[in-house]
Amino acid sequence: MNGKLKELADSKELLVGISTGILLASSLRVFVAGAYASLEKTFFYGVMFPSVLGVVLLILASAIVGKFSKKVGAGVIVAYALASLATDATEYTHLIAAFAIPVALALVNELDVKYLAIGLVADLGLRVLAVGGEPVDFPHTRILLSALILPGGLLLWKEEGNLSKPGFGLYALASLLELGLIYPNAVLRYSGINVYYLPTFVGYSFVIALALLGGPYLGKRPKVATALLILGAAMLFVRPLGLIGAPLVLVSVVGLVENAKSIGRGELGALYLFVLAALAIGAYVGRDIGLAFMEDRLEALIFASAVVYAAITYGKNSVPGLPNGKEIAGTLAGLAIASILVLAVFNLGPSYAGSKSDVLIWTYNLHQGFGPYEGTFNGYELVKLLEGQKPDILASQEVVGGMIGDGYQDVPLMLSAYLGYAYEYKPAAEGTYGVAVFSRWHMKTEGELNLKSVGQARPAQKVRIEELGIVLVNVHMGLSEEERAMQAEELLSFAESEPVAQIILGDTNAEPEERAIGILTRDYRDAFEKRPPYTFNWGGIDVENIDYILLKKDWPAKVKNYGCLCDVEVSDHRPVWALIELP
Repeated sequence: MNGKLKELADSKELLVGISTGILLASSLRVFVAGAYASLEKTFFYGVMFPSVLGVVLLILASAIVGKFSKKVGAGVIVAYALASLATDATEYTHLIAAFAIPVALALVNELDVKYLAIGLVADLGLRVLAVGGEPVDFPHTRILLSALILPGGLLLWKEEGNLSKPGFGLYALASLLELGLIYPNAVLRYSGINVYYLPTFVGYSFVIALALLGGPYLGKRPKVATALLILGAAMLFVRPLGLIGAPLVLVSVVGLVENAKSIGRGELGALYLFVLAALAIGAYVGRDIGLAFMEDRLEALIFASAVVYAAITYGKNSVPGLPNGKEIAGTLAGLAIASILVLAVFNLGPSYAGSKSDVLIWTYNLHQGFGPYEGTFNGYELVKLLEGQKPDILASQEVVGGMIGDGYQDVPLMLSAYLGYAYEYKPAAEGTYGVAVFSRWHMKTEGELNLKSVGQARPAQKVRIEELGIVLVNVHMGLSEEERAMQAEELLSFAESEPVAQIILGDTNAEPEERAIGILTRDYRDAFEKRPPYTFNWGGIDVENIDYILLKKDWPAKVKNYGCLCDVEVSDHRPVWALIELP
């Protein structure tokens, strides 16, 4: 009888662990993405969205979570699960996530760390099923995410008493997790791997899973864990070594969770989490939000966070429970099933097309993986749009491959897996934010640079498409007129250096009469005889004509048709296209 009771208790704790791991990872992503998207609207358009309110609620919830009855905690969990099932509008659901994070950490405070590790691997499985996307963005993973979170809430409802208030140490744990170490695509791109396809992503997912499951074993040797934590974080400064360093950080962080419990005040921990998230966003867009000193310094932030975590856990000797063979095998089997399904259904690499004389070319700013007006993830809608329209070549800007502010979506991986595109990716900052060219033919990068900028880094890439015999330049230019004029001169020189580009396309942020366009059209012509009414439209508040496909004047290609899908609202920009008859 005692054996059966223990087995029942273990099964219950396993369900709570899976629920907690998914809840923690998901609510961290949604909170940061929602607050960031909300802040963007307030900062750029003067429209008051609740980003400040979300931060206030997080700090408030961290202060009072210890006074929540377990039934109230269960209510928060159920509310988050239902909100995730209903919508991916993070500008609003991040207000629920502000309460879900302290509740999840309160459960971590009471859980054996091995169950937290299993829960984080379950979240990793959802990321695999979403093909590197955000699980709340895709219908099948949204349903699974909610279904896996709900049991934790229902089991908690049956318990008496209050939640255990998490201290600073567990918020330090959450902060390190939220810096991307549990996401295979983020680690791959932090390590300087700009182009990879589905098998690589799936394979590296198992490295992350093994690091998570190995953490409790390392926890038995806390001094070794501390040393490996600092060593792994230092390895991130040497990009290829990040593939080893990031898992070392992760296994050490998990190994030291028991030591991190009940250390310091939770309110300070919530503030620390907010500050680290803001600094991490500053690594990408620091000059635009007043954190210019952070630009391209994410590895320094991860290192500093690792040092803080090492300091607060050092000298303690809490012994974690170890996952048994059955638990490890079952967890890895679940990830393997998810991986096999994904590898069977999606493209494992590019599906190359044959030669073609008429080529449909798009340029499209993807808005960092968000829809136009609210912070809704747009990966699912983007895939559906491209499946219907079938562009041959897509030059895209604001492409994210694992950025903290967009929930660590991997847009290049999603589009290649769903649509069979080859791609070349040029990140502007931290390996995960930049421009990309997608094509149905083989490509080769001939050159890339970050243009001289006074605002955030602005990238350009030159790509040769082998079978078509064309070279194109994809660009994203700056926000001020003077900056764009300076960048246009540099871009023109870049395009006309060998090999000379026949096409310049992208988001110039410049209206047709502006000086920057005058510079570019000295040697290139607009594929549009008549410009569309707009190519960027943010709810009528800001309407601009700024996206172009420009052809070399001496290139004898014919524009057979052109247009703008001005009624498509997947991004704040609109897809601009031209059907080109190649010479």
